[in-house]
Amino acid sequence: MAEYTIGELVSLSGVNRRNVHFYVQQGLLPPPQGAGLGARYGDEHLLCLRAIPVLRNRGLRLDEIRERLSGSNARTIEALRAEAPRSAVPDRGPRCGTVPTPTDAKAQHLVRYTLAPGVELLVDSANSTASALVADLIQSAQKLFQPNQQHNGGK
Repeated sequence: MAEYTIGELVSLSGVNRRNVHFYVQQGLLPPPQGAGLGARYGDEHLLCLRAIPVLRNRGLRLDEIRERLSGSNARTIEALRAEAPRSAVPDRGPRCGTVPTPTDAKAQHLVRYTLAPGVELLVDSANSTASALVADLIQSAQKLFQPNQQHNGGK
């Protein structure tokens, strides 16, 4: 089994030092052997650090990743990395901050609605059956984001 310093682990995994320590703290990675400058990480750490971003990109939360990685051996972790994205997570719809991807071969035309500064809604214009609902949603959201004189002291 190879041993790595934190610097070597960061270089090999592409995960920054702060995240390595965070993942250990959160239980996604086992603690290293030793402490401080003498801390040594093994192949298991490297394998997990390569798997975590893949699983995050599939929409798994850190607690779900911890559950999948805990007690897993190298073969299982490699299988998780290679697993098709659709089978990795239940369909929970788009995550915050993600742009929906087309589900079929048809071109997708997204329309961007600004609800407030820094808040946008992307809607597939091909879905005409939802247009009335989307209009209601936009109108309701814009009302929510309007400055309220009572809440900000009348300023």
